[in-house]
Amino acid sequence: MPPFLDALLALAMVALATLALLDRQLVRACAWFVAFAVSVALTWWSVGFIWLALLELLLGALLTGAFLFHALDIRQWASAPRGRLARWRDPVPLTWQRALMRLLPALAVLIMLAIALDNLAGTPGPLLVGGMGLIGLGLWAFALHRHLLRRLLAFNVIGTGIFLILMALVGDRNTAAGHGLVVTGLLVALLGTALGALLIRRLNRLDGRRILDVAEAGRSRA
Repeated sequence: MPPFLDALLALAMVALATLALLDRQLVRACAWFVAFAVSVALTWWSVGFIWLALLELLLGALLTGAFLFHALDIRQWASAPRGRLARWRDPVPLTWQRALMRLLPALAVLIMLAIALDNLAGTPGPLLVGGMGLIGLGLWAFALHRHLLRRLLAFNVIGTGIFLILMALVGDRNTAAGHGLVVTGLLVALLGTALGALLIRRLNRLDGRRILDVAEAGRSRA
């Protein structure tokens, strides 16, 4: 595939991940994430990793997307979730001091990773550049966002960036080992997303019950 198409796919990955992490309408953010997973599958296919492309479509787009929508309590007959998870607004203002303290560890990790990759890799390709962009974007989102579902999205974006960098470093030298590591990582990420989605849905239900209990107690006192 021509180099400009590889660069275009890498740019599409980062752009779709940005939309998924910045969109405050959570249903739409999860939809953007599914589109992001499809773009990752296209990137795997463009560099010749066909099996990884198929696995990304199955594990990253289909199953991970299903768990994310399950956390939002999306059903076939419902167009959007109700309650706090429908649209997120952070009630606590994020000051620049608090943001800086959260971003410093993420920035330190990113700098150390860039130094290590500079010593290991030669000319950066689309996988390496796209992976670094996704890791940086995911660390930024994980540090600043407070909503659990948005952090779960950031977790998956960071994982995808790590997989891209891993395959960029492996290249054609030991493709089988690289495939094995990425497949294992995809399965672990899927299980982590499933657990996170179930916990988020459970916490949302418990919080809703707590709010209802407080409201009922207020009515009885009145």
